[in-house]
Amino acid sequence: HRRLRTRTLDVRRTKMPMNDTFRWIVVVFLATHIPATIMMDSQALVPAKFVPKFARSLLEFHVNANHDPLMEFQPVWFKSLIAFELLFQLPFFFVGCHAFYHKQNWIRVPGIVYGTHTATTLIPILAEILHSGDVPNAAARAQLFFIYLPYLVIPAMMALILCAEEKPFGTEGDKPAKRAKAKRK
Repeated sequence: HRRLRTRTLDVRRTKMPMNDTFRWIVVVFLATHIPATIMMDSQALVPAKFVPKFARSLLEFHVNANHDPLMEFQPVWFKSLIAFELLFQLPFFFVGCHAFYHKQNWIRVPGIVYGTHTATTLIPILAEILHSGDVPNAAARAQLFFIYLPYLVIPAMMALILCAEEKPFGTEGDKPAKRAKAKRK
């Protein structure tokens, strides 16, 4: 008889470094989240008179085209998530873009906090989408679910990768970001 070996996964020895493809996905994700938060999500809290007409029209289009009950009815629990998005996540988008672009290891802990918080907030959001009586049919439900899903997947992957690697960008990530040199006359 051949003895079967069982393999165990040693998390301490398993490395999931931040590869360039995922790093660029994170940079683009964070950069595109800035205008989305300012122009769309903030409308759950900002009075309409302070929101530009084009942004109100964009939100109206989204609600009508995607049957989004959260942005249409804006329940209190959803507004509380938006408040935290504006106070915590929006500043992180700028800082995170810079740090991931320049491969800075110091972003590890803030990235873990952002990723876990954001992924966690998406659970009730996705549950509401899946069970809301305000979404007209299964096709509309699936469409809306997949619009929101990247906001769970990318932050969760970010948190997992950053948790698994003490220096997500290796020793290169310990160097200060390169600054553009002033033009000499």
